[in-house]
Amino acid sequence: MGATNRELKQSKDLVQTLLTIQDQSYNDWLHEKHQEYIQENQDVVMKSLLHYKGMDEEKENEKF
Repeated sequence: MGATNRELKQSKDLVQTLLTIQDQSYNDWLHEKHQEYIQENQDVVMKSLLHYKGMDEEKENEKF
């Protein structure tokens, strides 16, 4: 089971406080984390796009 709303809020509040102490923006930090996750999972994105492209090409070939 995932985290409860209360647990999420507690974690967010703690991180925001820690970042404030370090003179960092929560939104900037969160954006950086999102970008890191995207970078780490680019292979999944590329596989999905290639799979979709292959399916699209198969549909085009069926028309002929």
